[in-house]
Amino acid sequence: MKIGNIENTKKKAKTKGQALILAYIMVAVFSVLATGLTKLAVNEKNFVMHERLMAQTLYLAEGGIDDAINKFTSGIANYAIQPDVATYQPAPATFTMFYNASVTATITRLDANERTVIENQTNILVRDYEITCTVTHPENNNIQVTVHQIIARRLIPTFQHFVFYNDDLEVLPGRNMTMSGRIHCNQNIYLDAEGGATLTIDSLHLYSTGNIYNQRKDSGQELGGEVSIRVTKAGAPKYENMNNLDSDSATWTTDAIDRWKGTVKSAVHGVTQLTAPSVGSIQPNDYYASNANVIITNNQVVKGGAALVEGVDCPMGTITSTTTLYNNREGIDIKTTNIDLKKLAGYAPGDVEGSPSFRNNLPSNGLLYATRNDATTTEPGIRLVNGGTLYTSGGLTIVSNDPVYVQGDYNTNNERPASIICDSLNILSNNWNDVNSTGGLSARTATTTTINCAVIAGVDTTTGGHYNGGLENYPRLHESWSGIQLNIKGSFVELWNSHIATGAWQYGAPQYTAPTRNWTYNTNFNNINSLPPFTPWAVEAQRVAWWKD
Repeated sequence: MKIGNIENTKKKAKTKGQALILAYIMVAVFSVLATGLTKLAVNEKNFVMHERLMAQTLYLAEGGIDDAINKFTSGIANYAIQPDVATYQPAPATFTMFYNASVTATITRLDANERTVIENQTNILVRDYEITCTVTHPENNNIQVTVHQIIARRLIPTFQHFVFYNDDLEVLPGRNMTMSGRIHCNQNIYLDAEGGATLTIDSLHLYSTGNIYNQRKDSGQELGGEVSIRVTKAGAPKYENMNNLDSDSATWTTDAIDRWKGTVKSAVHGVTQLTAPSVGSIQPNDYYASNANVIITNNQVVKGGAALVEGVDCPMGTITSTTTLYNNREGIDIKTTNIDLKKLAGYAPGDVEGSPSFRNNLPSNGLLYATRNDATTTEPGIRLVNGGTLYTSGGLTIVSNDPVYVQGDYNTNNERPASIICDSLNILSNNWNDVNSTGGLSARTATTTTINCAVIAGVDTTTGGHYNGGLENYPRLHESWSGIQLNIKGSFVELWNSHIATGAWQYGAPQYTAPTRNWTYNTNFNNINSLPPFTPWAVEAQRVAWWKD
């Protein structure tokens, strides 16, 4: 063999060896890279999973905070907890969005003293609280989130509003009407007026947590009248019409501020809900009945736990019962407890002013509760008569789970802080006579009547084919009021639908015709010491700060 061939063979063998080694190296490198990429993919997957679980845990914690705020404000509004409670742990919140999870939060008072903030002549009692919610993920104990929320708990007397509605507020008068004082609605507001009429909002506070519309709710129809709203500014009052500028407008958020300078605000402007009592608070054995110094059940009066005897403790006829009042809206006779407030104050017929024959049996704490439980074939009602003077220095609040009928002038002499809280409010004029209630409307002509009283009463709900009558028919009328003035000075609050008086609103015969409405806010209520006894709070939780551990 030639030497050259041997050398070529050696070179080829050497080249093959080098290639094999290089191949092994490449395999090793790719193996390392593959392992690294696999580990990276696993780590990335674990990271994504961890972030997802963390996000779920955070959502649960934030949900726990929201639930705690709702229970806290509702508990205060419905008298279940004290408004200045030092520590409160609401019932756990249950969530099923990701997993079945129970979340607990703790609410702790931060301020030793309450502070008073005055906004638009309204006294707001403010105290700061911290809400803490710690959540461990239901499927991974290593993942835990703690969220902190600082809130300003704000207590606003409901009667420091001219109008406070928990449900949709509708105001669609057929004649000129003026609204003064703060107006707040926890749902939507619908404002308009019939052709030729103007609804004037003489207020610097028209707030809705929903939307504000310049139209009817039931049909969406725009009426031919005007809605004129006061502009927030110094000096003489200035008003600007809505002219169809409402929440349906694409530029509503900015245009509402530009036109009314802050008077008109809706959800898009940051208006938050105010929590108020539910209808349960007026039921027998609930908050008001449990705290009343005087309780009237059917025809029996109990004061301070002791039953009163007519002719001994109070004049004869202090409490009577009749079924002679026919309610055309309800289409039924009303079995009424007739409470003679002057006799309950000790005045027998013929007594001179200042010298009653009996002791004053009006409630010492200003709270009277009345109910009927024996109206089987009729509808129950509580009728207040001879209420022109309220013989109590601290004011009077009358509460009933039944419809209340105020007959004649109420609280017009030596005016006192007064309120009525009930299923529904009915006003009978100074000219009312039960005998005429079954006759035609022409037999029931009203005369000028004045009511000085704040009211919480139920309404019914507007549907597609039925208007509930709106604020202009909040007090239910039963006479021909055409051209007659009805004066009301106080506050209109709606927190529930009527449970007993559920008859549909209808204008005209045989029910009623509308009065000339002279309805105003009682500015005395701006002084927190001049509010009616047991005025309920509207509770707001204003979020101040948030962080998580």
